[in-house]
Formats: sequence, structure tokens, C-alpha cells
Amino acid sequence: MQPSLVLQKISRGETVITAKAGYTDPALVEMIASSGFDAVWICLEHRSMDPSVVYGLIQACRLGGADTLIRVKPSNYTEVLHLIEAGVRGIMLPRVVHPAEVRAVVEAMKFPPLGRRGFDGVHAEADFGRIPAAEYLATANAQNFLVVQIEEPAVVPHIDAIAAMPGVDVLFVGPADLTLGLGKFGQLDDPEVLAVLKNVVSACQRHGKVAAIPCAPEKVQVYHDMGFRFFNVVSDYGCVFNGMKAARAAVKIKP
Repeated sequence: MQPSLVLQKISRGETVITAKAGYTDPALVEMIASSGFDAVWICLEHRSMDPSVVYGLIQACRLGGADTLIRVKPSNYTEVLHLIEAGVRGIMLPRVVHPAEVRAVVEAMKFPPLGRRGFDGVHAEADFGRIPAAEYLATANAQNFLVVQIEEPAVVPHIDAIAAMPGVDVLFVGPADLTLGLGKFGQLDDPEVLAVLKNVVSACQRHGKVAAIPCAPEKVQVYHDMGFRFFNVVSDYGCVFNGMKAARAAVKIKP
């Protein structure tokens, strides 16, 4: 079983840097994974993909040497087991409003006694049956991680309870939806928004978890100084869009 780079970095107190992949070309995802990122974030919340396509992207992450972090659809956790068995190291849970939702996903991800996951040791995660069962059970529980998104105003009163929950590793602020729900879209410097960010950081520090946020590379130091230790800093869409825009704008022809 390929150990989790993200969990290795977290255990050493190091900063985690990830990239988001929105396109479904395995070669592109492998290139992203091999560019020095700790994980590639693949979104199934806003994108619908055939399972065979998703599996190809998971393989591409493994080949590129990065963890696969998949954001699942909210309130639909049936796919969690299939993704973990296919070799996904991290699950990202969006739109959370109550700790009970998180508890259900922990139970789906972890074998007893940590959860209620069922055993089938012939998939990619188990090296297709080559790992002895006892070793597989222990290693899978230790190497899979859960990222809970803090993006709904309704979840704010439950931040500490979620951070304290066994099986939760990262609290990931979703700035766009958080500010949208608060009626302050994009206003990350608003005192109410900043209070939520500080709440996430302090809860993570109290309970030994990691605070995460997506931001531009030049903003990493700002949030790092606040106590965040997990960042998504780029997406394939952003690279293509900005690169094409810059290239076209750079063309200057004198008449």
C-alpha cells in the first residue's frame, strides 16, 4: 500500500501543498501529481464522472507520486468505499452542517474498531490481495484521511466538535461558499469571516488536527501566519485559462 504523503507531512508538522484537477485526462493529472504536490484534489461534487474515468485519475496520481484527495457529493457517501478501495488516500466532505454527517463518513472509511467498513481485500488499496489481511486492516485505517469542509454558516457552532472527532484529520475552509452563505461573498477580510477562520485554526490546534484553505500562492504566507498548514494553491483550469489569456495578450504586432 502506498503510504499517504499528506499524513507523513502532517505527522512531521510540515505544510501540505496540493493542486486541484478539474479535467479528466490521466496524463494531465499525472503531470500535476509529479510536479511536487503532496496531493491532487479531484472534485466529484461539481463534476460528474464515469467510475472508470475516476479510477484512471486515481492511477495517474499514484504514478505521479501524489495522494489522491477526492471531494465526494454531499449527502451521498455510498461511493466512499469504492474510492478508498481504488486507492484514494483522502476523502473531502463538502457542505457539512452537523457532526453526525462526519461520523457517518468516518464509519464508512474505517475498519472496526474505528468504524464499520466492510472487508474486501482484493482491490488496489490492498495491493490486489498481496497484503496479509491483518496488516491491510491496520495500514488502511492508518493511511486514509478525512478532510471536512467548513463552508456552511450552520456548521460554525460545531467546529470544535468536528475537530475533536476521531477519524477527522483536516478542517478545510471553503471561502467562496462560506462568504456566500454569510452574505459577504468574497469578503475574506470581513471581521465575521476572519472570526470563523480563527475558530477553525484554534479548534485544530486544540485537538491536534490541521487547518486548511485554498488560496493563491502569494497568500500562503498570510494564512500560514494565521495557523493554516494545508493549502490548495493552483488548479489546472486556472493554469490553462490564465496561460492562454497571458499568451494572447503578449502578442504585439506593429503595423
